[in-house]
Amino acid sequence: MDDRSSTELQRLQGEILEAIARGEPLAGVAEHLCRRVEALAPDVLCSILTVDAQGRLHPLAAPSLPESYSHSLDGLPIGPLAGSCGAAAWRGTAVEVVDIETDPLWTEFRALALPLGLHACWSSPIKARDGRVVGTFAFYYRSRRGPAELDREIVARCVDLCAIAIEHDEVQSRVHRLAFHDQVTGLPNRASFTEHATRTLAALGAERSVNILYIDLDDFKAVNDTLGHRIGDQLLGMVAQRLSACVGKGVFVARLGGDEFALLQVSEDADADARLLAGKIKAVLDDPFDVDEQQVTIGASIGIASTIGADLDFDELARRADMALYEAKGGGRRTHRFFDPSMDEIVQLRRGLKQDLRTAIDNGAFRLVYQPIVALESGELVAVEALLRWRHPSRGSVPPAAFIPVVEEMGLIAPLGDWVLREACSAAAAWPREIKVGVNLSPLQLRKPGFVLDVVSALNQAGLPAHRLDLEVTESALLASDIATRTALNELHDLGVRLSLDDFGTGYSSLQLLRAFPFDKIKIDMSFVRDIGIDADSEAIIRAVIRLARDVGIRTAAEGVETAAQYDWLVRHRCTEVQGYHYSRPLAEADLRAFIDQSAHRAVPVVVAQG
Repeated sequence: MDDRSSTELQRLQGEILEAIARGEPLAGVAEHLCRRVEALAPDVLCSILTVDAQGRLHPLAAPSLPESYSHSLDGLPIGPLAGSCGAAAWRGTAVEVVDIETDPLWTEFRALALPLGLHACWSSPIKARDGRVVGTFAFYYRSRRGPAELDREIVARCVDLCAIAIEHDEVQSRVHRLAFHDQVTGLPNRASFTEHATRTLAALGAERSVNILYIDLDDFKAVNDTLGHRIGDQLLGMVAQRLSACVGKGVFVARLGGDEFALLQVSEDADADARLLAGKIKAVLDDPFDVDEQQVTIGASIGIASTIGADLDFDELARRADMALYEAKGGGRRTHRFFDPSMDEIVQLRRGLKQDLRTAIDNGAFRLVYQPIVALESGELVAVEALLRWRHPSRGSVPPAAFIPVVEEMGLIAPLGDWVLREACSAAAAWPREIKVGVNLSPLQLRKPGFVLDVVSALNQAGLPAHRLDLEVTESALLASDIATRTALNELHDLGVRLSLDDFGTGYSSLQLLRAFPFDKIKIDMSFVRDIGIDADSEAIIRAVIRLARDVGIRTAAEGVETAAQYDWLVRHRCTEVQGYHYSRPLAEADLRAFIDQSAHRAVPVVVAQG
């Protein structure tokens, strides 16, 4: 090789390495390399192919070969008789074919090459540092011949340059995939969804719409907690497959993180198309999943936001979808909600409520009232339920159902719940006779590490015997229970603390819960009690619950008893206990003391005025 060729080859090497360092696309780098090589060796037509993980060839650059020829090689499996390039990739060594017309390697492919005037081909494998063949670098000739000395010098340099370029592209692709794809499901991630949505909105025509659907998997945490994260990850992968299969082409699917997914749909009729898509999603996710020999049932809550043209940017559209999702989850789950402007007002109210709640917790602005519970057989006062109250400085009395979920969302239920527990135990210890006190528990309290020790500490601090404390747990809390919850309840029962299943009949697995947990009492939800004398089905349910509880040795307490007719019906059907306005409203602690003294002298129901 003469000095001029050597200098040009050195210059070519520098150009290619600089292009790689600048991050230029692999295809552009490869084409530049081919053109420069063909300028150095005018008798050759240069071709670079890549080899994928499945052992198939794909054209990368061949500027002087017809596009139709390169296209015919795309996806061709490498093999011992797959032409010069396919055989070189198969063998891992260079293959020189000096006569395509007669060489057996080209039997299946000479009809492609010969009409183009290609009579010889020398191909060398491109190898990565780990020895993998990642491509081929080939010279075609228009005459029957082998490579010249200059050709060999060029190939020796260029094969290494190709290896560097292809490996660099692989690394960049992996980095991009890590940055823009979810590793558990293989779906695009939040960053990719944001980028795609922003780009789609920018290019959206004035008459077209974009729907964003945010999806939250219902009961997924229970799967993780009970079956483990490995099963949870497999389930997420199966959810991703079902979503991708059901939405069809043109809908962009991503996993945002945790159990949240997102879809972007370009539409002509936003409401109708979004409603149809939401229905498909709910249908496919409601079907049970078979995961590692376990049948798992979940569902989906969906929030939907839409825009026509470029009226809204992505941030605002995403915010609206998120608000709609929040409403769907709060509306019973396994449903969908479209964004409504009123949701914005609710969010602002919740934001103000959070600030007010934080102030109330810091200032001790909560108080407890106590609703008496009477034994029907004797008419005696046997227990009270501690109920949390909060009087807002401007909104007045705020019901617990309105502020407890917000406290849980803020992560403050643990300190507030601990205060309720200690306050109730302290009050009960000072009562003149041994009446039990019921305290409602949040599911988050049960999952708190050390919760059993918190209960023991409250009892010891108050000097209250464990059997006088009755902890009330809802069905919904137990349906999503984990091992920590089960362990805590069993340990508490072993200590002598009483356990009640609250709001019985409003969940989905009541009978199963009675077998799984050591309950002492079932509290029949007021939604059934208020239909006594009105709805035969409700009465049948209450009778069945009372019989079931009696058969397994568990007491029953009916909540929300407000009329003499309800009271008499429950007496006739041998319910154990009742509470409600017919017997007494919730009372302040001082009023309760007087009520306890009064009830000691009478064993009959008494209606008490507002306390």
